[in-house]
Amino acid sequence: METGDTKAQLRELAEQLHDPFRLRIVVTGVMLAVGYVAIFMPLSGRIEETTRKLSDERKRQVLANEIDCLRAQVEKFQSRLPEDTDSNQWVKYVLDGIRRFPLKLNGMDSQSPQRVGPYEVVVLRIDLEGEFKELDSFLYWLETNQRLFRVDSARIAPTRNANGKLTMQLNLLGLKG
Repeated sequence: METGDTKAQLRELAEQLHDPFRLRIVVTGVMLAVGYVAIFMPLSGRIEETTRKLSDERKRQVLANEIDCLRAQVEKFQSRLPEDTDSNQWVKYVLDGIRRFPLKLNGMDSQSPQRVGPYEVVVLRIDLEGEFKELDSFLYWLETNQRLFRVDSARIAPTRNANGKLTMQLNLLGLKG
């Protein structure tokens, strides 16, 4: 009986497909289904893969642009980075700078190079004595000389004797090349 019912249903369906409007709807549905199965499904994996690759390449492009920007920034101050310097050369350089001013050097201590972020720096602790104007001039020299210094901390206080002079204790970081 199932065979007879199936044949009857197929005849009824064929009768209804004689109507051009219904035939168009069925043909359109069949074409969409074939297009989805035959075209979209095989290509959807490729589309996802291409989208992922495009996203990766965009990230690489952003990274390459950042690297170019950083290289341009480094080129601006590369001439101010001495090559192959050690702590003794930094001490000598700072001593030569101090000699330009009428300051009294009470003490200087050099520590081994340290890492500060991605940079290697020489750490100097300096104790100076002089008038405010002279100490200010020395700090200005630190800011404007050929090497890159950072005053990590500074402490200024009057001297123990009442001669009107000040003592300045500096923690100085010098960027190595």
